Amino acid sequence: MNDEKKSTKAKVSDGIKQGIGVLSAFKDALEETITEAKERGDLSPERAKEVMKNALHKAQEAAGEARERLDFVSQKEYDALARRVQVLEERLREEEREAGEAGAGAEEEGS
Repeated sequence: MNDEKKSTKAKVSDGIKQGIGVLSAFKDALEETITEAKERGDLSPERAKEVMKNALHKAQEAAGEARERLDFVSQKEYDALARRVQVLEERLREEEREAGEAGAGAEEEGS
């Protein structure tokens, strides 16, 4: 089954599974890094901050990838599209109005 034919429920389920996998990998990486740092005696506050920063960056990347797979759009993307639709609707109304006026003028000439 390809992504286009997957139901929303299946996509959400896949996203949840991916999220759990990401969190599990995140937890394992943190535990491994902390264990290594303890063994080396290198668990300074600076090193801990660096580990957390790197782990957070990886988690954000994974979350972004999961969002893309779930076909979510950002509020910014949605707002931009809504503005485009509004402009197109206004243009269509103007074209319909002009076409109506032109049609009415043609009927008057024929009378």
